[in-house]
Amino acid sequence: MNILMLVSRLNIGGTEKHILSLSRYLLTRGIRVAVAAKGGPLTDSFKKAGISLHILPTGKKSEKVSILSSIIVKGRYNLIHAHDSNSFKLAAALSKKHNIPLIVTVHGTYHRQEALLAAATMSRRVIAVSPKLSKWLASHKIPKYKIRMIPNGIETATFRPILNKNYSRKALHLPATAQVLVYAGRFSSDKYPIARKVIQAAERIAKNNSQFIAVLVGPGSRTDLNQLAAKANHRLGRTAIIIRPPMSSIQLAYFAADVVIGTGRVALEALACAKPVISAGVAGYCGIVQQKNMNKLIQCHFGDHGAVAPILTKKLSSDINSLLSHPNRAREFGEVGMKTVKRQFSINKVGARLLQLYKEVDRRNHR
Repeated sequence: MNILMLVSRLNIGGTEKHILSLSRYLLTRGIRVAVAAKGGPLTDSFKKAGISLHILPTGKKSEKVSILSSIIVKGRYNLIHAHDSNSFKLAAALSKKHNIPLIVTVHGTYHRQEALLAAATMSRRVIAVSPKLSKWLASHKIPKYKIRMIPNGIETATFRPILNKNYSRKALHLPATAQVLVYAGRFSSDKYPIARKVIQAAERIAKNNSQFIAVLVGPGSRTDLNQLAAKANHRLGRTAIIIRPPMSSIQLAYFAADVVIGTGRVALEALACAKPVISAGVAGYCGIVQQKNMNKLIQCHFGDHGAVAPILTKKLSSDINSLLSHPNRAREFGEVGMKTVKRQFSINKVGARLLQLYKEVDRRNHR
């Protein structure tokens, strides 16, 4: 089986990291897999993993279809797996032209309706990464028989608990004795409000806690956030809030953290590291991740596909303080999260489910 993954660019984001993890898993199972994209910050990570790359030029859809057609013929690819809006239409056209099966994964509710429907019409299966997203797809006229719920897979050998934070803190130039909050996520229009609330909450905490530092990490425009952080730091009289560019080794930030704020894949990665997590996403606030709400938060992808409340600065700062003030309790929450990720979200288990789906689709194509 030869699989061609399609995505717009190899950015440092949840979708791209999922493709990287999945592709690495498939290679270990003897599946030939390649990725076609414009390139991007994760290009070297794909190359180091031994994943074949087809770097696409910027151009019109017709030009890209022509280039990708040649790639499919030369590479003898017999299944396409598309992962974002820009690749959905391309994938639908290629599937029809070459009569090869198409699978699409929908990673969020932000996909363009036209592109989603075009891909869903041609696809054999539409994968949703959370139960709430499965329901959202059904409400957008995607046939239920096509929808499969398969979550993101986490490489638990990379995202794992560590005993000593000193190495990662030294690498990130953070004090060994600080109480560190990490927020990781895209600095995009839909997630900017979350980052702003984190900065506001961090300032409230830092006023009364001289050991507290907040680090916000992510791809996208950081200009406005840098200005907000600079003003807050000026009022505090010290650098308590730090805005950083995206990290290809984001696990270092998790290792350094006492508390992590995130949603979707970020929440899962941090939980795999046994870190206490506060989930806040584009849909709103879900709060501290713990045993009693774990299943509910999995349903809504930790705040990206559903929430229990709006994100309020006062509540956010209260939950951060609660975890920092009760380290034993926070540690228990982290351990529960780590066990959950190993049990339900490890790339070996998720990858096996996807591989089974590929084989099912491939068998039906040869009948």
